[in-house]
Amino acid sequence: MDTATGRQLALMRDVAAGRCTGAEFAVGWLDARRRSQQQGERVRDPLEALLDRVFSLLEDYSVDPQFKESDDLSDDELKDAVIELLREAG
Repeated sequence: MDTATGRQLALMRDVAAGRCTGAEFAVGWLDARRRSQQQGERVRDPLEALLDRVFSLLEDYSVDPQFKESDDLSDDELKDAVIELLREAG
């Protein structure tokens, strides 16, 4: 897909398959989300709910290890959570 939303989905598949790190996923996904909103891309449920859940996951993930808190998601936990969301989405 050539849309920013398509990029978000591609990044989700990439992190689930181990083709990118948690930090690469987080930075790319958040950038794509911003671009999607700036470009006025419209997303409806259930995709909207899925993307909102990923955004919530990323609120609990620190890209910079220097700022990582004890309750932040690890790369593996982030990957596993994205895998589960993709599985639920079918």
